[in-house]
Amino acid sequence: MAVIEISRKDLETLVGKKLGDKELKEKIPMIGAPLEALMKDTVQYEIFPNRPDMLSVEGFARAVKTFLGVEKEPRVYEASESGITLFVEDSVKSVRPYIACAVIKNITLTDDVIKSLMQTQEKIHQTLGRKRKKVAIGIHNIGAVKQPFYYKAVKPEETRFIPLDMKKELNLGEILKEHPKGIKYASILEGKERYPIILDKNGNVLSFPPIINGELTKVTSDVNNLFIDVTGTDEKAVNIALNILVTSLADRGGKIESVKILKGKKEKKTPCLEYKEMKLDMSYVIKLLDIDINEEKIKTLLQKMGFGYKNGLVQVPPYRADIMHQIDLVEDIAIAYGYENFEPKIPVSGKGKGLERQKTIKKIKNSMIELGFQEVVNLILTNEENEFSKMGLKPNNFVKTKNPLTTECTICRKKLIPSLLNVLSHNKHRKYPQKIFELGYVVATDNSAETGTKDELILSAAISDDVINYGDIVLILDELMKKLGIGYQLKKEKHPSFLKERCSKIIIRGNPGMSGIVGVIHPDVLKNFSIEKPTMAFEILWSL
Repeated sequence: MAVIEISRKDLETLVGKKLGDKELKEKIPMIGAPLEALMKDTVQYEIFPNRPDMLSVEGFARAVKTFLGVEKEPRVYEASESGITLFVEDSVKSVRPYIACAVIKNITLTDDVIKSLMQTQEKIHQTLGRKRKKVAIGIHNIGAVKQPFYYKAVKPEETRFIPLDMKKELNLGEILKEHPKGIKYASILEGKERYPIILDKNGNVLSFPPIINGELTKVTSDVNNLFIDVTGTDEKAVNIALNILVTSLADRGGKIESVKILKGKKEKKTPCLEYKEMKLDMSYVIKLLDIDINEEKIKTLLQKMGFGYKNGLVQVPPYRADIMHQIDLVEDIAIAYGYENFEPKIPVSGKGKGLERQKTIKKIKNSMIELGFQEVVNLILTNEENEFSKMGLKPNNFVKTKNPLTTECTICRKKLIPSLLNVLSHNKHRKYPQKIFELGYVVATDNSAETGTKDELILSAAISDDVINYGDIVLILDELMKKLGIGYQLKKEKHPSFLKERCSKIIIRGNPGMSGIVGVIHPDVLKNFSIEKPTMAFEILWSL
């Protein structure tokens, strides 16, 4: 979440109304923007991630204006054609594939406008932009360059220019090492052979996204015409960020003009400021909110939140990124209605009862505890060494975590016995015998599933003591099966993790979905886990 600071005078000018402390403290936060600080000349509000349009002072004021009823109908934004073209080369596809642009004409860059523009850019970078990795914004003095423009990726040493707030030319690689912004954001381009740049007709560099603009197109208070580029790795986020910026500048008196984006034979114009239409089911609204309300009242509430409404269709503004389903509209209707106006009611429902699955899980756990075992709970994340190498197994068909933060959590576990052995290895100073169990989930590969994976429930138990034998663990297994009323048989099995002739496959009668293994852990495995006592274990894949 982000906190924005707004001049009280500037906010009142944009809203078109004098705002008292009561409105600032009590009414405005009901939009869904908690008040962080109220000072003599400024206010601070916290903006939730679902409303990036309120990160700009202008967008915040726009939301306040309709919420307080100062403006009844939402403003419709339009973009005329600028006649400017930007060509996109295929070389950016593997680096930073998406770009959207716009021109803002006749904008007066007062101190308030500049402050708001800088704050909006910074907050979008940190939130929606994921610290510039997902979205980065460049704002330029269009009068300093000539169109058409070109967006392409080049080798670091190929292009040189003077970066913003510097006086000497650097190539792209040098910028990442010497410029403060380059040093800060160099990790975004780590491992890339080519870097993205935006050039004008004469080869002048406007921007090296997502790092820094060129000094040539630096924006000062006397500039009235702007060129805006937004680049990133997510096309929707790129377009939303552009829409937020241009509509905010339009609220300051700027004129929005579109840019033609040409990528091969594909052509599009940005920004796209059309209102998206979404059907709203009245019965759905009434059912969820449980209030007596008619269509006209719903229309009024939607307008209060900045939406248009006509003939059952809601017009969603182009800067609203959070409206993806009817439920999002219902939430805004509830906000406009006022949560303080809902009457608390005791829900009417039948008697609840436990799921059969949970009853079985509870029975299994209680049975293990009755047999003298202590329950442990381990992370579902583990690593290849514990899961395979230490167990004497070859890695196969496991689910790997993307961008792991630690070497301890690089994959999802396939079995539970390695987790139990890890627990025993960390508790050698405790009293023996040690008898532990875990009933938990593992992750298996499944090509037929939408995610390519499936969760499986496994019961595993282990005993570690000075003197134990194979018959002890089989006796425990037998007692458990009797308690649960499950028939089974054992069949000799060879397994690298267990002693030869001291390992058996568990076959469950009448349930092919259940299977398992029981035996004495191999001394080499115990050595790998630094376990000094003989240990035996069983593991059962459970089908409920």
